[in-house]
Amino acid sequence: MTLSPEQLRAARALLNISQDDLATQAGVAVTSVRQFELGNTTSLQQKTINSLMAFFLERLEFIGDRGVALREKGHLILEGEHAKDFLLDDIAKNRQGTELLVLCGNPADNSLQIASFCEALKEKGFPSRCICQAVDCPFPIKTMPVQFNPSVLQLVYGSTVAQMVAPDKILLTRSNMLAEGLGEIFEMLWGMLPDEDGDDRSTLPPSGKKRVAQG
Repeated sequence: MTLSPEQLRAARALLNISQDDLATQAGVAVTSVRQFELGNTTSLQQKTINSLMAFFLERLEFIGDRGVALREKGHLILEGEHAKDFLLDDIAKNRQGTELLVLCGNPADNSLQIASFCEALKEKGFPSRCICQAVDCPFPIKTMPVQFNPSVLQLVYGSTVAQMVAPDKILLTRSNMLAEGLGEIFEMLWGMLPDEDGDDRSTLPPSGKKRVAQG
């Protein structure tokens, strides 16, 4: 596995650990850590990387070549101004060939700006469907009734559920059971809501029927 200077700095920040303490606890040279973080060296010896990752992976998960997420009680937390970018990296890594299911409430209350986020999903080529109260979405969408209890942004992809819990803070949960449960709720709503052409499908899709990904 590779490790970038940005990820190393972010990993230390998440764990609130100094360069000296990291070097001592991971059993690596502190000069290697310092020079790598400063960009004075472009790579680390594989033995050093292995020691650092052995120390980090019990508490952190590395996403793509930029992101770092904190493991907290079985969950991962993406936080900061690049949370959305880290989420896109994680989707690319863990989508498992499935379409994305996007469920959200009023986008006016959503700091991630749902419309631009949906556009980013399409630019990445992710097949997706969205249920939202109101949003200009670039892929198949259905609109929830205004009386529907608004929800925060939630995404289901593979066995992962992503949920925005605060501005620039996203909670990732790796759970087949949770992903399947939320997926079933999504499909129930999708089957009950009218199509864009006004065709009101009030019956649920046949049990066990797989939907073809759209995008």
